[in-house]
Amino acid sequence: MLLTPHTLVGVALGMAISNPILAIPASFASHFIGDLVPHWDFYSKTTKEQRIRGWRPLALMFDLGIGIAVGVTATLYALWVLHDQNMALRIFACGVAAVLPDVLEAPHIYMHEDWEFLKPLYRLQSRLQFQAPLPWGLLTQAVVMVVSFLTIVRLVK
Repeated sequence: MLLTPHTLVGVALGMAISNPILAIPASFASHFIGDLVPHWDFYSKTTKEQRIRGWRPLALMFDLGIGIAVGVTATLYALWVLHDQNMALRIFACGVAAVLPDVLEAPHIYMHEDWEFLKPLYRLQSRLQFQAPLPWGLLTQAVVMVVSFLTIVRLVK
């Protein structure tokens, strides 16, 4: 799954669950649940060479930028508009937790480094991916993003 849907789910969970001890692990777990949803991503059916050359790294950086913008915007909204420092911190932490498994996989993908302590994560990530072809793999992510966004909007009111 792309980073932006993972981030939106994390932000929604950060807003919905007021206890950070529950919200942050739930956001981390949501990453793996999200990867079970049929989806397309920049690395669907690619070789290591294709992952580090051409358009994919640029597209990933764009997706990462959108995800960061979503997380920062929601965090600042909670801080400046809702005046809720706890929610702001929770949203930020949950957004990070929701994408953390992919961030931890970056050395494996880009630097050809298989850090021993992360090998179980690499195997889990690989087993849980449910790849879907275009356009269906993007449509499922659009649904996840819309549901997450509507949840966020509902929780703000």
